[in-house]
Amino acid sequence: MRPGVVRLVAVGAVLAGAVSGCVTRTPAETSASPAALPSLADSLPAVPSGPVSPAESTPTPPARPGMATGPGAEPATAPGTGTGTRPGPTGVTNGPPKGNPPQSRGTASGPHEPTGAELRKALLGPGDLSGFQVDGGAGDDAGGGGCAALDTDFSSGASARAEVLLFQSAADDSSYIRERVRHLGESRARAAIDRVQGAPGSCGRYTTTVDQLGAVTVTVDRLGVGRIGDEATALRITMRPKIASVVAVENLVLVRRGGTLIILTHTSLSGIDDDLTVRAAVKAFTKTTSVW
Repeated sequence: MRPGVVRLVAVGAVLAGAVSGCVTRTPAETSASPAALPSLADSLPAVPSGPVSPAESTPTPPARPGMATGPGAEPATAPGTGTGTRPGPTGVTNGPPKGNPPQSRGTASGPHEPTGAELRKALLGPGDLSGFQVDGGAGDDAGGGGCAALDTDFSSGASARAEVLLFQSAADDSSYIRERVRHLGESRARAAIDRVQGAPGSCGRYTTTVDQLGAVTVTVDRLGVGRIGDEATALRITMRPKIASVVAVENLVLVRRGGTLIILTHTSLSGIDDDLTVRAAVKAFTKTTSVW
């Protein structure tokens, strides 16, 4: 990796620590040097500074076989998550792959409460996402950096928990996917999704202070991911430091399966692949169904 890119990755990691779920440790341990950063103003795509209006969304794709249609049918997407396809300056969300993954299932004795060992077995791993490797430290941050709706890692009250960090390094870019799974019970899991879903309204734009970079402007927008699990919600979090020409973008997805909550963050420095975010979230959910 070129020295300039190493510095950019390091700055991206610093930026990512400003919001909940972002990367706190990367394979590159080089300290950031914002003053030496080359300008990325021409190469970085524009990032929206506010919520996307409904007019920007494209029509909902035709119903697939097996999807409910007609009067009274249940919507194909979870409430508040959008309709699936939304053009974005940093990538395109194409919705979940064809064929919805299996939904949560219970037993005659009630919903299953997975153990920590079961959660760890269900985590994303080598081979689940092309080009991604597992990093040794999943981190354990709990910072919303100025947004109360995001200021948690959802561990409080969890009866079981597990986490993993994966990274993909390329010649000119690096991306990180962190998965955290918490068994909270259904009421707590629903409340967590409701709170995160409301983040664009309570803190759509704010400024936080980040070590080494100073003031960073953060914008929080809704992101459509389609129907995954029992319900899902997603956000796009964009971080712009005032002293460096670099932008870090994070897609945050929460998926509920009964009382289990999957928190997945996809962070990138020079642009983000929304379709990869959706594939990762669907894969993470599907893996839980193979364990319990």
